[in-house]
Amino acid sequence: MSDVGPTPSSRGPAGTSDSLAALLDHDPEDWRSALDRRYAVLDDVLDGRRSAIVYPAARLGRDVVPQLTALGVLVAAYGDRDPSVHGGAVDGLPVLSPARVAVRHQADVILVASTMYDSAIREDLESRGCQHVIPFGYLNLRLPHIFRTREYDGAWKGALDPTNRPDIEAAHALLGDLESRTVFEGKLGYYLARDKANIDGIRSTNTIYFDRSVHALNPEEVVVDGGAFVGDTLSSFVGESAGRFRAYYAFEPDPVSFDRLEVEAARDPARVTAVRAGLARQTSSARLLSTHGADARFLGAEESGGDEVPVVGLDEYFAKRRPPTLIKMDIEGAEADALHGAARIIAAVRPKLAISAYHYPTDLWRIPLLLQRLMPDSRLYLRHYTREVDDTVCYAIPGDKSFQPLVG
Repeated sequence: MSDVGPTPSSRGPAGTSDSLAALLDHDPEDWRSALDRRYAVLDDVLDGRRSAIVYPAARLGRDVVPQLTALGVLVAAYGDRDPSVHGGAVDGLPVLSPARVAVRHQADVILVASTMYDSAIREDLESRGCQHVIPFGYLNLRLPHIFRTREYDGAWKGALDPTNRPDIEAAHALLGDLESRTVFEGKLGYYLARDKANIDGIRSTNTIYFDRSVHALNPEEVVVDGGAFVGDTLSSFVGESAGRFRAYYAFEPDPVSFDRLEVEAARDPARVTAVRAGLARQTSSARLLSTHGADARFLGAEESGGDEVPVVGLDEYFAKRRPPTLIKMDIEGAEADALHGAARIIAAVRPKLAISAYHYPTDLWRIPLLLQRLMPDSRLYLRHYTREVDDTVCYAIPGDKSFQPLVG
């Protein structure tokens, strides 16, 4: 059994209404108290009795250090695995290699300020003998105003909120196979227990978006790639389809990412169209906060800054074009709006849908419920593809398209 509360296996067979109820009915203070015991050394840091290393020296780490300092935390240095920053300084703090952290700060407390590499950082440092590595998930639970990302915000409260329980149960019941329901429980269990055993037990090694356990590709696919980034999904699709498809539309609003996407699209200009735009409910413009990475996002009306970029509604874009047969979206939390912007296509054409369901914790149940409303005759599947909270995908597959063979 895990030292931070019950593991998935200790709840009994997964993927049933009983296993979901056991998870939701479990006393959350059991998880919280186990976590507080395991990472009690954080109290020494917050009380000023121990110094801390913030790891890595990337954007999130640089954001949290001033806030920690304002709380009276003594931050001694950054750690980072990037050799180009070793021996330098960021905001007046030295940047140390993992080896140097292990030698000079083995007994200090290391605060992981990364969601994408949380597990890898912790395992690497612990393998080097570091004794007190505190993962991002627990830091978010203890200091949510400092260790804050959209993917974690409100996860604990949202999963426990009794007003959400009917939707959680309804989404779980809609899922079309045992693996999907097990993935659902694993993600929900991680939000509550902050134990990576929940995620390690549900990770798929299949190809994200083109998962052959869910659907098969055919030579007549017309693909929409919402959030095409630099063309990584395009390259993956070409490999999975063996280059047999009709058309591919890659939408990307970030100008730096789009420049690289265009290079990939130019390899097959007759079939691949790169569109410098985001996806939305309707064709308009929006303000994009660009990080020149995979986590660029649209800003809300209450937020300032960003750059004005075009956005399109898929119903409008494809009004005079051959409609898509497969729609993929990984658009940093804008999926619901963009799906509404494709409602006519979804109702009339019934394309296969591969939609990210992790940018907000509540996406875990809200995206499946929305897909079921938009395409009631579809079967829903849930898969997860990383060791972190990222890359959970909900698939909506019309019953007659679940396993079309790749022919031609």
